[in-house]
Amino acid sequence: MRKFIFSLSVLALSLSVSAQFVSIPTQKVDLNKISLEDITFGFKIIPSISWVAIDHNDAQADGATLKLGLGATAEYEVNKIISIISGVNYNTTGGYMYDSLSLNTSTNKDNYKVSYSLIEVPLGIKLRTPEVNRFSYYLNGGFNAGFILSATEKHKSTVTGVNDSKYDILKLSSASMLGYFASVGTTYKIIKKIRLFGEITYKNALTSIANGNEYTTVLTPIDHKYTSPIYIYPGSMEFAIGIQF
Repeated sequence: MRKFIFSLSVLALSLSVSAQFVSIPTQKVDLNKISLEDITFGFKIIPSISWVAIDHNDAQADGATLKLGLGATAEYEVNKIISIISGVNYNTTGGYMYDSLSLNTSTNKDNYKVSYSLIEVPLGIKLRTPEVNRFSYYLNGGFNAGFILSATEKHKSTVTGVNDSKYDILKLSSASMLGYFASVGTTYKIIKKIRLFGEITYKNALTSIANGNEYTTVLTPIDHKYTSPIYIYPGSMEFAIGIQF
């Protein structure tokens, strides 16, 4: 995270210095001229491969899992190349992890799965190519805020006839998180503003989805016996398909 923030700072400083020597044309957006005709909406389904990165002296990440989400999109066209994008997504994320406690539990697998559901509100910029034979291509990038709805931890039993253990860890989780995304995609024009689109998006959290200090207290029904806070950063690779109108 520190490297990411440092890189952004260097980039911002470079642009500031360059702007003093290069005349960069600017275009002001007149909010009074914005109309619904300039905005396209859409829906998408979001299958993804999700994982977690962990900063802790005991717990470690241990693999990815398949997840699914749904989204509603909104896009304001500034010009033929640049658009501002936003929307609302219901998404799921998570992954596998292990710690010294899970490694020493003979009745369960040595790792366990954490899962989170959340509402996401992205805000970013789209750069797209001119349309050729109904196809165009684009790049997206920006930030997204997530609001956590549920959080669970599932331990798979190794004992025949014994159910897996699933724990509600919402009280161990942050209420919200901030992340960034970058994607590449293509659209196919059906008629007028109606388009099919598909995109691949890389997403990663900038803030921890875990309320790390809560893990250091005695928990009910599960106690990981951590002596220091844990920081969990979910990430994912999404493969979305949808329609714009």
